[in-house]
Amino acid sequence: MGHVFKFPLNKNSSPAQHSVRSKSSIHPKKEQSGAYVISPREDEAFVDLILEWPCFKEFCSRISLPQLFEKYYSDELTLSQDCTLEFMFHMHDPESAFDIGNALYTWGEDDREFFMLSLNMHAELIEKVKQEEL
Repeated sequence: MGHVFKFPLNKNSSPAQHSVRSKSSIHPKKEQSGAYVISPREDEAFVDLILEWPCFKEFCSRISLPQLFEKYYSDELTLSQDCTLEFMFHMHDPESAFDIGNALYTWGEDDREFFMLSLNMHAELIEKVKQEEL
């Protein structure tokens, strides 16, 4: 599968504790249009997906992806929200750091359940793709 989104990549090759790892080690790549992903439509879809997470339930629904990244880099998000973004980055690119232990410790029950739901949905999608390849 090719990369659809161009999310921030982690330049740090060794896993580190979330509280120790610097966010400056994750650099968003901007396209010529100024968007963080391929098009404004994908930006909006990514933000919509993020806003479905319980830890983002009270977040402004009119936020753009660049604004969301700005909040991430300036430490304006909660730890649960940071973990959610890092999980999404990791789902796009396995080389992007995601500390699952820290995320499970940080997230509340609703976010952990949403995480499990997203993993199950991802596994079902992979199974469907595998069946279509046969």
